[in-house]
Amino acid sequence: MREFAVFWGCTIQTRFPFIEKSTRLVLESFQLPYRDVDGFTCCPEKSLVNNIDHGAFVLTAARNVALVDELDIDLVSPCTGCVSNLATVKGELNANPREKAEVNSLLKEVGREFKGSSRLQHLVPFFHDAVGIHKIRQKIKRDFTGMRIALHYGCHMIRPSHALKNDDPLNPVKFDNLIRGLGAESLQFSSKLMCCGQGLDRVDEHDRALDFARIKLKELRAIGADALVLCCPSCFLQFDNNQFLMEKEGEKLGIPIIYFTELLGLSLGYSAEELGITNHRIDCSPFLAKWEELSSRPAPSVGIEAGLTGPNVLG
Repeated sequence: MREFAVFWGCTIQTRFPFIEKSTRLVLESFQLPYRDVDGFTCCPEKSLVNNIDHGAFVLTAARNVALVDELDIDLVSPCTGCVSNLATVKGELNANPREKAEVNSLLKEVGREFKGSSRLQHLVPFFHDAVGIHKIRQKIKRDFTGMRIALHYGCHMIRPSHALKNDDPLNPVKFDNLIRGLGAESLQFSSKLMCCGQGLDRVDEHDRALDFARIKLKELRAIGADALVLCCPSCFLQFDNNQFLMEKEGEKLGIPIIYFTELLGLSLGYSAEELGITNHRIDCSPFLAKWEELSSRPAPSVGIEAGLTGPNVLG
């Protein structure tokens, strides 16, 4: 496998260090050839920077991509927004030689060059495509058979599809495949591909941001989801932090929010404390308690070949 840099972005390391920890634990468990690269900055964030100054948006993203271009490695990020922004700029510059030359004339002043040759991937399609479900099944110690999990893809893991090219933007399947590979049921529900709404908080529309979160969380409670599993720090902020704010106002929704690498880390044998799940705003103990109860049941005497419907304790 080709070596890759992890692009952490701003939000994970400043607000959710437990997501960084779970990601590092998972990458190391699979002995994946990742490295940290000095010099990364904000990706930059699209809805603010791009709307104010498109040139600054392109130049900043190009500089970040240039860092991995120069090292001749790829880039993987646990932040969907970061990958979307970087891939958008990479696609724009590779399609426009004149703009690419203009950007490189500016980057030359700081000793950089954008080539656009490195592959940029989010963690979910990376695990689906590069690691593979079969290898994940071989590695995990305990799966999630019997657990009913709702997924939130988020807007930026699959869009813009022309730049990312990692899944069907209208009917994505890779995240679902990974969850089923871990033994859980991946629930289908009407608000599955709905935006989390967290961006509304950035433009002082907090009440509307809560409305977006409320729609999905109420639906998940109605269909009996054990947890909402996601893969974006902004979406995590929306559903964990804003759900907590709603609960403080007396609106009890009670949907545990779990990051993809935390779920995968649990299946690898790490404890909730090691992964930082105990640091979430919304209590995840109901999810963990149900999982423990299901895992303690005897495995069926007759089973099918280990796979998506295998027993919940793996040899």
